[in-house]
Amino acid sequence: MFENATVGAEAFDSARDQSVDDGNASPGRVCSLVVFQLGAHHAAFPLEDIERVAPMAELAVPPGMPSMLAGILNLSGAAVPVLLLDRLLQLPETHLNLYSVLIILKDASEGRVAILADGIDRIVTVPESALLSVGERNCFNACAGATVALADTNVSILVPSKILLEKERKALVEFQCLAQQRLREAGVTKQ
Repeated sequence: MFENATVGAEAFDSARDQSVDDGNASPGRVCSLVVFQLGAHHAAFPLEDIERVAPMAELAVPPGMPSMLAGILNLSGAAVPVLLLDRLLQLPETHLNLYSVLIILKDASEGRVAILADGIDRIVTVPESALLSVGERNCFNACAGATVALADTNVSILVPSKILLEKERKALVEFQCLAQQRLREAGVTKQ
């Protein structure tokens, strides 16, 4: 479906609907994936794990922020921490660009989180038989559940609940609560 095009945040909803309803997938179980860029690397989340894709926005960067965060997104009064996957996965540092987006994951743990990505590459539907299991011992914290070979690249399929260690998750929840409290004190209430 978007084989050589960058999918902008504004096109995500219609592309998601087309991908889910696409009758061109082969028989059997299929998996819809949102493929995104982290520098020279490609990764994906299962479509059902993504709440929305938003264009890059101004992030709050309070002092004492954990190094795994790019900042805090004020999403209609809700404090959403934005993770730097390149740092967490020990990839070369990426930089903001014209196509940078925020991938907001569905309630991955105790609260919503967003991922800063260089851009959405494509949304694809692949047969589950095309997924190659990575195995728990072959990546840190089993954060990649599988890989898939697309026409031009191999893509790691990430598991949102496994991106952070339990200790990191607890620290992130505490930090998110502090950020939410600051938003309330500033008069920006969660809608």
